[in-house]
Amino acid sequence: MADQISLVSIITVCLNSASTIRDTIESVINQSYSNIEYIIVDGGSTDGTLQIVTDYNNKITHLISEKDNGISDAFNKGLRIAKGEFIQLLNADDVMPKDKIAKSVTKLKAHPECGFVFGDIILRSNTGEEKRIPGNADYRKSISRVMRRINHPTVLARKLLYEKYGLFNVRWKIAMDYEWHLRIDKGGEFGFYYPENVVVMSPLGVSNINTNAAIHEVRDISIMHGYPKLLANSYCFVRIVKNKIYSIFGLR
Repeated sequence: MADQISLVSIITVCLNSASTIRDTIESVINQSYSNIEYIIVDGGSTDGTLQIVTDYNNKITHLISEKDNGISDAFNKGLRIAKGEFIQLLNADDVMPKDKIAKSVTKLKAHPECGFVFGDIILRSNTGEEKRIPGNADYRKSISRVMRRINHPTVLARKLLYEKYGLFNVRWKIAMDYEWHLRIDKGGEFGFYYPENVVVMSPLGVSNINTNAAIHEVRDISIMHGYPKLLANSYCFVRIVKNKIYSIFGLR
């Protein structure tokens, strides 16, 4: 059984997410793990998102609703007030199975040498079709040039990592998680891959819709952290070409 003492802070950021936010909230409040602090950071929605959120006022610990400077800034607002020993970031189109937090806490406590635990993403289309995207246990071998499937929506991290290495860099609008993981990797921190730790995700997330923009950000971030510019540009070009081919032939 998972430890029911440690506080877990779950942070959801949203903007005009009326079509998905209810399922996200329900997946949080129905977790089998009981000691949860739930923080929602809204960017100033105008589509009815806040009306849905207020239906769950008694289940939400903190609600912030104001304009922000993108997803990074929104997550940072939540992180600054989070009190949990562990942090889970959950976008407004993500859904967690009911035992997700319990399994993540149990596994992370069993591996005190690790700063975070991550797992697999299940992409679910509007028609109900599902595609499982596994995490990469060997991500550290190539993290200097690319984000190798840490599957950020599945990550449960120790709060001390944010305290020691800082919050997200608001310069980055899509690949902010990659830059953060590069920072902590340089500090010798690493994560544990646990396939049973899953999150169900819509294929309409920012990084999925703006794939090429995400690839360019990853390139710029890798260069900023010391990866050779020529190699970074070459790798970026190859990824964009592959992405185009996959798109043409329906391979993704």
